[in-house]
Amino acid sequence: MASTLTFKGNNTFAQWIYSGGTVTLTGNQRTVNITPVNNNVDTTAAADEWSTFLAGIKSWTSSISLLQPVGGTALEDALKSGTQGTLIVGPEGTAAGKRKYSGAAISGGGVVNMPYADVVELSCDFQGNGALDYGTW
Repeated sequence: MASTLTFKGNNTFAQWIYSGGTVTLTGNQRTVNITPVNNNVDTTAAADEWSTFLAGIKSWTSSISLLQPVGGTALEDALKSGTQGTLIVGPEGTAAGKRKYSGAAISGGGVVNMPYADVVELSCDFQGNGALDYGTW
């Protein structure tokens, strides 16, 4: 079972570091999510009345939704599907002592939503590729 950590607000900071450089994903963000997942192992036996589990392998995903930047392609290029890098998220910005999530990830590719009479949005999902670090700045 997963519980999604959703950060909203103007202090949220997110950055994607990949082989082509570093891009800041926030400034025009709508939402940033990090979802840690524990893939539990079912240990229930035939005569058990209740299900039992062992904590299994952990994984994590992340997603971001932001307004599409005007006049540039760098952000979209940085988020191409399959791009590997490091995702860093600071729900309260980058002040010393504040929470900082980071980990290797693989980009699911930038998705551009172009509604008829509204702002253009760019969203991207990330698959964690190893441990999610719960650190501080």
